[in-house]
Amino acid sequence: MLRPFFALVLSLGVHAPQQNVAPTPPVPDGRMIRLEAFFDRYQCPQPHYTSDYLIAADTYALDYRLLPAISVRESTCGQYTRGNNHWGWNSARSVFRSVPDGIDYISRQLTQRPIYKRQTLMGKLWVYNPIPTYPGEVRKLMKEIDKAPITP
Repeated sequence: MLRPFFALVLSLGVHAPQQNVAPTPPVPDGRMIRLEAFFDRYQCPQPHYTSDYLIAADTYALDYRLLPAISVRESTCGQYTRGNNHWGWNSARSVFRSVPDGIDYISRQLTQRPIYKRQTLMGKLWVYNPIPTYPGEVRKLMKEIDKAPITP
């Protein structure tokens, strides 16, 4: 009959000692730091929507560098755009309620729409914009993201 013993201990106010352990700060996501540095390098207007890009990339298993690189290539990351369409989607005719909505929509299209679904990265870029130099231009921008230091 251990139950009455524990009841007695609790009624006496005996508690386990508390440890004075400082909470561990969250580890910054290196991808976010790289995206911020990339957007700063191109003098992109604030906000950069880096967390939205990362959430969409993780949700749809998409390379996190793809949409930011396309946004720099298509609209200088929103400096030259209308309708919250930073990516030139649908020949820049599509309008999104917000930039995060556009990020989510295009990420979903690039991974679930049949024309894109089974394509490699280069295949997706070719379908996205069939100008012969386009895939290489976007890939070059994606590599720039990789080169950004991840020290905050």
